[in-house]
Amino acid sequence: MSKKLLSIAVKGKKSVWGFNFYADPKYLKTWRDDGLDIVEIENVVPQWVVDFNLVRQWCFLQDLFNLKSPFNIKDEKNHIIDTKEEK
Repeated sequence: MSKKLLSIAVKGKKSVWGFNFYADPKYLKTWRDDGLDIVEIENVVPQWVVDFNLVRQWCFLQDLFNLKSPFNIKDEKNHIIDTKEEK
């Protein structure tokens, strides 16, 4: 399988540090079972996009380019989250 961009959180005595790395996602369950805090990175957003308030549009286009469905948001257990607001 191809490698994916992941992020690991490392807790020190005073701070929590995050590091991004590429790895095969088949090891995610093993790492998480061992107590590591690892998440898969879905979108990478540059600061200028945040400054211009274009994050939603950036992620939508990035998902289209990566052939993902930008209309489905999933939680950690890969369940689709309903994004419709209740009225």
